[in-house]
Amino acid sequence: MTTPNIARHSRIVSLSPIHYGWIVWLVATIGWVATSPGQSFTVSLFFDYFIDDFGLSRTMVSSLYGAGTFGGSLALTWIGLQIDRQGNRKMGVIIGICFTLALVMMSFVMGPISLLIGFIAIRGFGQGALSLVNTTVMAEWFQRLRGRMMSLSLVAFALFQAVYIPWLQSQLQIYGWRHMWLVLGIGVAVVVIPLTWVLMRNKPEEYGLLPDGDVRNQKSETQEAEITGWTLREAMRTSTFWVLLFGRLISPAWGTGIIIHQISIFNELGHSAATAATTYSMITLIMAGASIGFGILVDKLRPGVVMAIQLVALIVAMITINYMTNQYLIYVYALGFGLVMGGGAVFDGAVWANLFGRKYQGSIRGFVITAMVASSAAGPVILGISFDYFGGYAPALWLGVALSAIAGTGAMLVKNPRKAKDIVA
Repeated sequence: MTTPNIARHSRIVSLSPIHYGWIVWLVATIGWVATSPGQSFTVSLFFDYFIDDFGLSRTMVSSLYGAGTFGGSLALTWIGLQIDRQGNRKMGVIIGICFTLALVMMSFVMGPISLLIGFIAIRGFGQGALSLVNTTVMAEWFQRLRGRMMSLSLVAFALFQAVYIPWLQSQLQIYGWRHMWLVLGIGVAVVVIPLTWVLMRNKPEEYGLLPDGDVRNQKSETQEAEITGWTLREAMRTSTFWVLLFGRLISPAWGTGIIIHQISIFNELGHSAATAATTYSMITLIMAGASIGFGILVDKLRPGVVMAIQLVALIVAMITINYMTNQYLIYVYALGFGLVMGGGAVFDGAVWANLFGRKYQGSIRGFVITAMVASSAAGPVILGISFDYFGGYAPALWLGVALSAIAGTGAMLVKNPRKAKDIVA
């Protein structure tokens, strides 16, 4: 695919005093932040309300959440394909509307069946589809700066969490959980949908522009390969794709499991719920700083090396959390877990497009996110089974350590894929 001979005209793009990719980046960052109501750190605040109001056990609510997360992941490969065909702007608006309706629906759930349907909707449209459309469009508008732009977005996401989580917790106590789902839905509708429709644009080439604000008349071989890209089928024929995908499935599984059960884990070690909440705030701040570092690394190092660094941090976090009986070890755990969260989001936003190009990245990343969301559904269940049947979380955590070591070794050994005619950055 080459730059169209006749570029589309957009008054907003032509009047922009800066590279329009920065405008797209801002809109996409806001859209990414707006996935928060569908993320585990939000849903976990509602768990006790569901348990009390519906008379359900914690295991039942966790199982419904895991099933909902898995169910919500099943359409993401198809959604990624539609992003490739329809563009990020159109799909962003459609997904924003669906996510808004899903959040509103959560305020009307009456029992386990409707709760399951609600989980499927908010996880699929929020954590999955809305994240996919916004990170994909960032990768369209930036190439050389891709990792750093993703890291800046993640900094904004982390800083937002530091304010948003205490705010939501306080509002839940004042207004109740049904009211707050309505508030979150209205927030997405008012902010995300109009911004996406008015300001988001699909690809720079459609407007006679190049990624990063490049003004060269002739694209380099790397740029041409990025635009041409690999199809999902072609990517799946490479060992690189599967080795890196395996590595990326571990941190969402065990990370989500740790987040969902974090208060229980801390209680087992003699720490209060307040300590768990304070530790999570530390993690978000570390995540913000880590994302900047990973944003630089992902633009300079082989993806496998970046993944190995993240998995080492996950190993440190999972080993430490088994013995976290003092404040010093809590700091070590927070550091490791913050690195995991910061590194993973930057990796997903940049590396798949770096390796396989931009043309088909929607379908490729849609498949990847489908697998990752499904793995995040398994994590809480794995830790729950460990607690219920093996007397604690340690067996599940040590299993995670072993899998991380295997995946990290494989990531270090795998090479970047190469086509016969294309060289993909």
